[in-house]
Amino acid sequence: MCAARAAGATGSDMCSGHPAGSRRRRERQTRRWYCGNEARTVRHSHRLARSYQSDNVPALSAAACRREGKNVAQSLGDTLTAGKKLVKGESLTSKNGAYTLTLQDDGNLVLASRGKAVWASGTNGQDVVRAEVQPDGNFVLYTADKPVWHTDTKGKKDVKLVLQDDRNLVLYAADGAAWSTKTETDAPPPAEETKAEAEAAPEAPAAPAAPAARKYTVVAGDTLWAIAERFYGDGNKYPQIAEASGIANPDLIHPGQELTIP
Repeated sequence: MCAARAAGATGSDMCSGHPAGSRRRRERQTRRWYCGNEARTVRHSHRLARSYQSDNVPALSAAACRREGKNVAQSLGDTLTAGKKLVKGESLTSKNGAYTLTLQDDGNLVLASRGKAVWASGTNGQDVVRAEVQPDGNFVLYTADKPVWHTDTKGKKDVKLVLQDDRNLVLYAADGAAWSTKTETDAPPPAEETKAEAEAAPEAPAAPAAPAARKYTVVAGDTLWAIAERFYGDGNKYPQIAEASGIANPDLIHPGQELTIP
């Protein structure tokens, strides 16, 4: 399709070669172009429409969506086909949801498992603006004016980049896998962290330590009842003193005897 027409250019019909003011009668029809889950409607000539299948509806670029004021979903699925790209902040997500490939704002392309990096392009700080699967078979990271990283797969046919459920990122060509991050694993994908797990539960306060046992030396006139009342405020607790002090007969204590007050 004509790029000028898709971008909504006016002033001339760059696809048909006829000036915009031509009186030639043209049939027009509607096609839908999508920005994430939202859509806008553009019109183009019936002549152009005949070369497209009605169910083959391509997406506008992220930049075009932003010009339209649309919100672009960050995740683009699990696959990038030839001619498609990631821009800063966009990502691929494996079908099982456990793994992501994100072009970060710092320019690094990072493969992560539930947020934990397992592979990266090492291009942080290089102002990478896009990661593109090129029709020539190469997957390339570009700054605004030059390539800074690539898979060295130029010449491969019908390429597509897939983030698999086994954690591996693979560039497939018509003749099989052309490149991968070699990060595949047989382990089951990590479970999604729940909010309760993410917020560490506060530790229960430690139980107060039992008071240290005290010693008391019996003086003339003491009784265990009176001693319990003095230390506990309750004479009925005298059996605790008797037990801690090894007294068999609570009615028999004598001056100078050392008692344990638990």
